[in-house]
Amino acid sequence: MTSTLQSFASFCSVLFKEALRISHARHFHLNSKQNPLHSQRLYHKPPANALMSTPPRVCSIVTMAVALVLMVILLGPPQAEASRAFFVFGDSLVDNGNNNYLATTARADSPPYGIDFPNHCPTGRFSKGLNLPDLISEQMGSELLLPYLSSELTGQKLLSGANFASAGIGILNDTGVQFVNIIRIFKQFELFQQYQQRVSALIGGAQAKRLVNDALVLITLGGNDFVNNYFLVPISARSRQYSISQYSQYLISEYRKILLVIIQ
Repeated sequence: MTSTLQSFASFCSVLFKEALRISHARHFHLNSKQNPLHSQRLYHKPPANALMSTPPRVCSIVTMAVALVLMVILLGPPQAEASRAFFVFGDSLVDNGNNNYLATTARADSPPYGIDFPNHCPTGRFSKGLNLPDLISEQMGSELLLPYLSSELTGQKLLSGANFASAGIGILNDTGVQFVNIIRIFKQFELFQQYQQRVSALIGGAQAKRLVNDALVLITLGGNDFVNNYFLVPISARSRQYSISQYSQYLISEYRKILLVIIQ
């Protein structure tokens, strides 16, 4: 597993370098046209006549690719996919509505979010329709995951898994502080421990352990550490503290700690 993490860290390094190049160019492009604080609008409610775009390309490069690699790393033994539990951790790319239950500005609870969802209503997903966890659930032949904070996630529905993701978070705890009340990654892991206790009470400890060990796990992190931290303002606290290269290495080292928690 150590060699796997080392390979993953090298992979992250390549992704971060490309993300930084694009983010840096985007940062100066925005500054030449708009207020430097424009990037804070990433999660604000969009105007009624314009669909808010998905998070900047830096998020897609880092977090989406990382998510796909982690799915490969964390795949358990082959089994009937429809009976397999699915757990999701991360940020807005995979949040299925947890932030709807929080007092935060990082919300997707108003139109035009959700316009292409089956019920054509905003669901808390930061997309106009299905997001990545939804597409994976469909491929597995399972129902769409419920956010862990949903009151509907009870009884047999717990056995399908849960989504713990929260928009605005990053690898670092100071990422997304402007959104105030969000579920940071280690808090998501605490909720996951709580989930396991609930499942153990439902089906017994041995079966609960088997369910978790055989589950599919998806995690996306990293984009917000750039757009909502390092590049949030022209001279941020992190940009004064680290060069681009140093910051990338720091994020990789902190990400490794997160991965070790999941694997253990």
